[in-house]
Amino acid sequence: SPCVPRIIRIGATSFGRGTFVGKLLDYAFYYLGVAWKLTTLRPGPDRIVALTTPPLLSVLARGMSRLRGGDHAHWVMDLYPDVMAAHGMLGEKNAVYRILKRLARWGFGGRRCAAVLTLGPDMAERVKKVMSDQSSVIRKGGGDEGEGEDLAGLSAQLSTFNSQRVLWVPLWGGEKVRDPEMPISNYQPSTLNVPLPFPLRRQRGWADDEVIVMYSGNMGLGHRFEEILAAAERVNIEHRTPNIEQRSEEVADPMACSREMIESRNESCGPETQADCSNHQPSTLISQLFPSYRFVFFGGGKRRGEVAAFLDAHPGAAVELHDYAPAGMLMEHLQSADVHFVSLEDSWTGTMVPSKLQGIFAAGRPVIFMGSAESSIGCWVAESGGGWVVGQGDVAGLRAALAEAASRPIREARGRAALAFAQQHFDKRTNVARVAEILTSERPLR
Repeated sequence: SPCVPRIIRIGATSFGRGTFVGKLLDYAFYYLGVAWKLTTLRPGPDRIVALTTPPLLSVLARGMSRLRGGDHAHWVMDLYPDVMAAHGMLGEKNAVYRILKRLARWGFGGRRCAAVLTLGPDMAERVKKVMSDQSSVIRKGGGDEGEGEDLAGLSAQLSTFNSQRVLWVPLWGGEKVRDPEMPISNYQPSTLNVPLPFPLRRQRGWADDEVIVMYSGNMGLGHRFEEILAAAERVNIEHRTPNIEQRSEEVADPMACSREMIESRNESCGPETQADCSNHQPSTLISQLFPSYRFVFFGGGKRRGEVAAFLDAHPGAAVELHDYAPAGMLMEHLQSADVHFVSLEDSWTGTMVPSKLQGIFAAGRPVIFMGSAESSIGCWVAESGGGWVVGQGDVAGLRAALAEAASRPIREARGRAALAFAQQHFDKRTNVARVAEILTSERPLR
């Protein structure tokens, strides 16, 4: 007969996450409640699967699995204590950090560990390093020469065994990426990047000819906004200079409007590049060659204040700050932008994998990612062709990506590539099944 799931909930305190002490107390009582429930549960669990919060829940999972005779697995969303070092809370040479690192290593280790599931290749590699460090500790503990050789062999076996159990499956962007009956070839450009069918743009007061650059989601400590705000400050100034009359004369002049000039603007004129320049209207060409950008931020988090401070200092900038978009209209919200901005501090690479990319790609929109090319997001954007990868601090590179993103044909092509990648890699049904398979697979206790 099929197994009937049983949900058991435990109580929790609410001293409040607003203070460090309150958060520690809530975590401590949660640990105690889970430990008591696992100790008294009848029959005992065959496998204990630990997630990330509270931090180092993996330690409790391994300890209780040994006590109750089962095994343990882990679904890692944030890697502790690495995120604390990335944030600057603890230095890597700090004694507390070293202790927490040993605890994390112990929690993921042991022959009863069935699997450690992460969110991307960079996080998987980081966890493998954590687990391989466990082997070096064993090797250092050798006694005489013969014993040391035996322990070294055991260390190598354990390192290989651990690495085989570290896997990754990306998160997903929604219930389904697309209509399963509609092949991707049926997704025409008009459904991807033309703003007119989306009334949400007009409700928000965005002009049809504006390039909407959107950041949507958590504005957490691991993200960056300095470069995109600097670009927002400059880009519209450059495109709205007092010399606009001179630009109009240049564009109206057939000699000035050469094929090379248009192509140098990333084919912004589209099919019109084949036409006689004298047939172009100056106002149309100005809009195409010197587009107007609007930078919009939706969400909250500890770094939201940076955007708010920028708005206070630059009230005339084409920048907007809003709360989170309602979950029920998330797809329309994401599609209302022309291009999305995603960022991750280099120091946070491998400690977390933000899930913004999945929803954006599922909406058929390209992404400008500022962060490491070695990160999961950097790899996925580059592999898919669904956007641009810009190094941390590279303001010139960011402005170049924005300039290319102003071309509607390029946005449409990259949006289609993003959607195709989402269909293949970020489908919810497929990835949920894979997660379930990994976390419930049988492995012999060695």
